[in-house]
Amino acid sequence: MLELRLNQPMTLDPKGRITLPVRLKSALDVHRVNSLVFIVHEGHLRAYTPADFTERVEKPLLELDSFDPAAEEKQRLRLGFATELDVDKQGRLLIPSNLRAMAGLDREIVVISLLERLEIWDPQRLSEWYAARHQRAVLSGGESA
Repeated sequence: MLELRLNQPMTLDPKGRITLPVRLKSALDVHRVNSLVFIVHEGHLRAYTPADFTERVEKPLLELDSFDPAAEEKQRLRLGFATELDVDKQGRLLIPSNLRAMAGLDREIVVISLLERLEIWDPQRLSEWYAARHQRAVLSGGESA
């Protein structure tokens, strides 16, 4: 687990690469992690260290009954589209075009950390997601954290 707090606008280069923020690259280096496992989740990308992916995503999904249609769908969505991507020596990561397309990523992106995982969002999608959740909290009388 990287336990990194991060919320940073970034830019994909024309090949679909991002240069990881220095703090993130340093955290990966300290833990001797040179790849991240990506999945598409509700219109954005989630990235885990390989160990965290195995523990938090793979193991629980593989314990489900693969003959149960709902379980099979979860397995296919998470495991069938999982992609392990290498971080190069310069701290760059090439996000394949199919993952960029499924997550609606173009040139401008936002990288956020939720301690055990990273998320990569299109800025407009993230703003819309936040606005919808904030509006729901206001309507229900609660406050957003």
